[in-house]
Amino acid sequence: MASQNLTSEESISIIENSLKHSSKQKTGASNYYIIWGFMLFAYFFIQFFNFHFKTSTTALIAENSTLLFALGGLLSYLQSRKDTKTETFVPLIEKVYLYGWIAASIGLGVLSFVYIRNFTETLCFGVLLIFGLVNFIIGGVSGFKPLIIGGILSMLLCILIVYCALEYKFLITAIGVMISCAIPGIMMKYSKSNV
Repeated sequence: MASQNLTSEESISIIENSLKHSSKQKTGASNYYIIWGFMLFAYFFIQFFNFHFKTSTTALIAENSTLLFALGGLLSYLQSRKDTKTETFVPLIEKVYLYGWIAASIGLGVLSFVYIRNFTETLCFGVLLIFGLVNFIIGGVSGFKPLIIGGILSMLLCILIVYCALEYKFLITAIGVMISCAIPGIMMKYSKSNV
């Protein structure tokens, strides 16, 4: 096989084409947004429903609703395995998603631990604020406006958390998760944007 010497213009052209191709790669982030958006929405809505209508049945469902986190983890794991098999290239923006959501998880864990006496209020407030911040940043970096808008709306909902009864804290958080995660995730899935 004969070696081929490329001119500097040809080398630059190859690099430019590779960068253009890699920037057009769509990530699999929409699936994770959809999974966790709906799992968290269901969790917080079940908690609201239990506090609002308090019966033995709603209490039992609310007690077992933490199983949604295990289901979300399992679905995320399966999605991750699928992504690993099908992806030939991992776009750089996926690192933004990865580290953004790792930071969000750590921040939410620390916040909940520090304010354990007000765990429920802190959890609701923390989810809205931290998810809003992460989605605002990721939306800004990726240029995906639904994440920016969802992030802002989620952060603004934090204001209501302080002034409402416990049951409505759960409802507001459920709405915030839907606005900041599930809806943008669905929009990502069907968008031509490279997010």
